[in-house]
Parts: sequence; C-alpha cells; structure tokens
Amino acid sequence: MKPNLTLLFLLCIPFFSNAQGIDIPVTSKTKLNFSGMLQSQFNYSLDDDIDIKGLHHSGDEQVAHNSFSVKRARLQLNATISDRINAVILVNFGDFTGNPQNKVLENAFIKYSINDYVNFQFGQFRPQFGQEDNYPVDFVQSIDYSNQYYLFGGNSWQSFQIGASFSGKIKDIAVPIEYSIGVFNGNNRNTVDNDDGKIFPARLVFGLSKETHLGISGGAGKNMGQKIWAYGLDLDYKKQLNEKWWVKFTSEYKQGINSQEFFNQTTPVIPVSRYAMRGIYVLPNVSYSFKNTRLKDLEFAFRYEYLDADFKQSGNARQTYIPMLSASFAEAYAIRVQLGLMMDRYQRNIPNTTSYHTNRVICQVQARF
Repeated sequence: MKPNLTLLFLLCIPFFSNAQGIDIPVTSKTKLNFSGMLQSQFNYSLDDDIDIKGLHHSGDEQVAHNSFSVKRARLQLNATISDRINAVILVNFGDFTGNPQNKVLENAFIKYSINDYVNFQFGQFRPQFGQEDNYPVDFVQSIDYSNQYYLFGGNSWQSFQIGASFSGKIKDIAVPIEYSIGVFNGNNRNTVDNDDGKIFPARLVFGLSKETHLGISGGAGKNMGQKIWAYGLDLDYKKQLNEKWWVKFTSEYKQGINSQEFFNQTTPVIPVSRYAMRGIYVLPNVSYSFKNTRLKDLEFAFRYEYLDADFKQSGNARQTYIPMLSASFAEAYAIRVQLGLMMDRYQRNIPNTTSYHTNRVICQVQARF
C-alpha cells in the first residue's frame, strides 16, 4: 500500500499547492520536451527442454516455450533550463514486469555545456566506455545490446551508473577527437555507494574519416578494497553507397576484471585479478531505403559474439549468432518491426542452467513518440 499512497500523494501535490495559494515559479525560458518508446516482444523457443528465458529443464515439468512481453516502456523528460544547462529524467516502466528493485529509473542527470570542448554531467547516466554507449537501445542495429554490454554493465563500466563526467570534442583538426573521463560509485544504478572506492572510466574516439571511427576505452578503480580495471577497442564504419543503399559495420573488443563474479564467492581464495572477462562481437548491417511508400527502410543484420566471463579459470565461453530482418515504417525507427533468430552455443552445456545451447525466434515491435 505504501507505494500506492506515495504515488497518490505525488499526483495530488498540484491540487494541494493551489489550495494553499503556493506559487511555484518556473522560468519562462525553460523548455520541456517529453518523449517515449515502447518495445513489445514475442519469444518462441525452438527447443523442447529450453524455456523462453533460455533456462534448460531436464525434468518433466511444464514450461513456457512462447510468450508475449513488454521489453521496454520508456518515458523521458528533457528540460532545457538555459542555453548551457539541461536536465534529463528517463524511466522504464517495463521493469515492473519483473523485479523492479534498483531499476525503473535509468537516466537522471544535469548537463552543463560551456562549448564543444567543455561539458560536465552529474547524476545517473551511462559512462562513455564503448560504442554501445553512444546511442539509445531503440537505434540498436540488432535485437538488443550485446551480451558484452550487459556483462561489463554489471561490473559498472557500462549501462546506467551514478557519478560525474567531463567530455568534449575537437573538430577543427585533421583527425577529429571526442573525449570523456568520469568518476562513478561503481555500484550500478539506483544504489547508494557502500564503500569509498570509485571507478574512473575514460574514452577517446578518433574520426579517421567521415565514414570510419576508432574508439579506445580504459578505466581503473577500487571496489570494496579490490583493484579493478577494464579496457576496450571498437571500430565503426558507415557509408552510403547511393541514395538507396547503406552499409554499416561495428566491431568491439573488451577485457577486464569480473569483480561481480569475485564477490559472488562466499569465501574467495583466489585474487580478484584471476577473475577476468573478455569478449568480442562484429555486426555488419545492410539497409535499403524506399521512397514514397509506407515502408521506409528494410535492413538485414547479423551479429556474431564471443564472450567468456571467466576465461582465466574454468570459463564457459558463449558464442551467439543473431541473423535479423528489420522493417521501418517511419523515419528514425519511429515504427519498427524486427524478426530475429538467436542461437547460443556454449563451450560446455550445464544442465538446468541458462548455460545451455538455445535457439529462439524473437519478433520485436517498436514505437517511438
């Protein structure tokens, strides 16, 4: 009942304020922009002993092999307070379909921009530590972010983190450079820090040409007294062949300390440096644009990924293959339908876990507004 009462109280605040004659001033220069995104999925497992979550079942229990779900239901508020300051709040109501603890709230930050060279950001947001931090999930060329993104996000290098950053870009040189450096709690989103340790991620992106960009990421820090680090390298290529055809290619490699796995041990006897993760993926994409039709773009993408969360010990490497067809019925993926086949192959199958060969068909419908 308490969350419901809190929500009711928040909704009634404007009425209480008017009743008491309270005037809450807002500068006339402030501009508010609301936007949203909805992603709905249908998942179908092609394996009789694998459920829709990729969990293997060796018994005779009844499991779900197909299901509809709401993957994301996001609402964002962007407030432009002045020509230099803006604030952003992003929530994902799709998290309520599972365990919403430490979720739902994604972005919550204030950005102060002086010029192209000097920008400060404070609050909860995604650190710049890889190619996938550069765009929201509704612009991902595959069905979702990579497995690598979520593993390094769980170790606080990517996804939504609480902290501060300094960033900028130098454009008027032979090789344009974008740079970013930050300091974060290292405890993931919506979580109060539990120690004095912080992580310091940094990133440089070099514009080798109009079509090609090279990114270098690196970071170090401490988590509960343990020294941790990570680094990565990514290459992005995008070229328009003519007015109808586009080709795109993204690849990324990362390696680092898997402190999450270290702290999952009841009594770790092996140093944290022995818990190491690494992964690589490649994602080619070809798109064809239509004119004067309801169908705007048709794309084909194929992502291959190799990921090992514990390669220095008894790692169980995971290889993922995702061929995908995507159709866009409005500009900038405002209406998008995706059909993909996700095939996971492990170095060794572990019964009754998600570390098991799986084959799933995923249909995803997206609307941005």
